[in-house]
Amino acid sequence: MKTKFKTKTIDGERYMICRNSVADKKHWSWPHLMDGDRCDRYSVVSGDITSILCYKCTMKTVPKPKINKGYVSSGRPRGWQFMKEFVDKEGNVFHKGVEQPKLKGKFKPTEIKPSNKKKLSKREKAELELKLQTQLAFHRGAMKKATLKKDIKAHHVKLSRIQRKLKKL
Repeated sequence: MKTKFKTKTIDGERYMICRNSVADKKHWSWPHLMDGDRCDRYSVVSGDITSILCYKCTMKTVPKPKINKGYVSSGRPRGWQFMKEFVDKEGNVFHKGVEQPKLKGKFKPTEIKPSNKKKLSKREKAELELKLQTQLAFHRGAMKKATLKKDIKAHHVKLSRIQRKLKKL
């Protein structure tokens, strides 16, 4: 015997009650939904649909998604796999990222020097950019005024250096 589920028509749209409103042991979702309360939600259906499982009951049948914690550090420095030779703390030797088991324990661990590059604040960055732009304007003007080829060349070199510094910002 097939179960007929309640339907309503509101503003020309057909609504049907969730399949979980009736205890149906033959349906595939029953093992997931048998412990909970029966559902009384209506969902929009079209055509000749005979039953529907609402979104809340569907979520109960699906396990929660596994969310990874993100990047997990291996304890090795950035770019270790590109080094010609890298020895980690356990004595494992790597040549360009490929482990060399025959050489294990034969070398001292590679010492990594921390970079002491200072990160500029927004204000410092703006001040430096302004300073570089004034230098750029000065050298452009001086290059136009220069008559000798060596002076033009010198200003051109300084201009390109300043432009590279500006690009790095």
